Amino acid sequence: MPKSNINLKKLDWKAVVTILATLLIGLVGGYAINVAYDPEKDTIEVDVESEYSIELSEEQIPAVITTENGKTETIEAPTVELIDDGEALGEGEDAQGAWHDTSSPEAYKNSTLGQCIQNAYGGQCFALANDFWQNYASRNLSSCGTGAAKGTWNCKEQNAGNEFVLIYNANEIQAGDWVVYSNGTYGHIGMALGPATNGYVALLGQNQGGQRCSKGGAATNIINKSNRDFVGAFRPKDYIKPAPTPAPQPIPATGCVEWAVKRGDTMSKIMLECENTVVYGEAMDNYAKTWFSRIMKPGQSVYQGWKTGTHYGLYADDIIDHQTE
Repeated sequence: MPKSNINLKKLDWKAVVTILATLLIGLVGGYAINVAYDPEKDTIEVDVESEYSIELSEEQIPAVITTENGKTETIEAPTVELIDDGEALGEGEDAQGAWHDTSSPEAYKNSTLGQCIQNAYGGQCFALANDFWQNYASRNLSSCGTGAAKGTWNCKEQNAGNEFVLIYNANEIQAGDWVVYSNGTYGHIGMALGPATNGYVALLGQNQGGQRCSKGGAATNIINKSNRDFVGAFRPKDYIKPAPTPAPQPIPATGCVEWAVKRGDTMSKIMLECENTVVYGEAMDNYAKTWFSRIMKPGQSVYQGWKTGTHYGLYADDIIDHQTE
């Protein structure tokens, strides 16, 4: 806890600038600042108490975020190597309980950026994460009895429940993941706003350099955080996009113009002999739509025949024509 005593009789502009600079650091860096006047010594005592520690990177790297339309772009944000939140967390302490939009990572960022989401210990990183759990999963996040943000991973299955999946590889981080870090006594937790890029991730969080909150801690802001002390991440299931439906496989051009149907013939047999391959599912359906009855059901495709009450598409002694156009 650094302290400085400034003699008013010898106060000069350099000292004034020093005090103002210290105050500004406190406003943006999450410090508790107390200024007291001692009439006997005729001095002002400036007491600066750090509530958390942040190690900035020597190189500032643009942060990569994912936009609402799924594209990525870069933004300027402080590049941070390590964070250790410096306040104990009250186990089971609730955040303010206000509603915040969790429909997407972008929506939650817009609902909370610059705000102080406070519990009894102020704007801690845990308070913001707990706010998300309340609004998204309708329950509290647990520090697993540790009183530390990094402790949330100790009972990860409990915290994940049915609403989250667990991510174990830092390279797989994507927007919406709540990432847990292990540095120091308390560690850190925040929400990724983009993919892991060159060992860093754009992180939405509290107590990571934002404006000071009334009860302590610091308001929600965005940093570019190193993943070197990554522990794991919680991914909301609503943020998992379904795998794209594969396009139907094209059927190669055939050499068959017609086929004389015999008892026991199947579409797969015809495809194999005419196309040199067999592909089931939608591709088989599409192939059956190109073969038409000439004698038994004139103009009816094999596929149409499958859909009738009899479910027959191929009739013995029929001649079927292959129409590719």
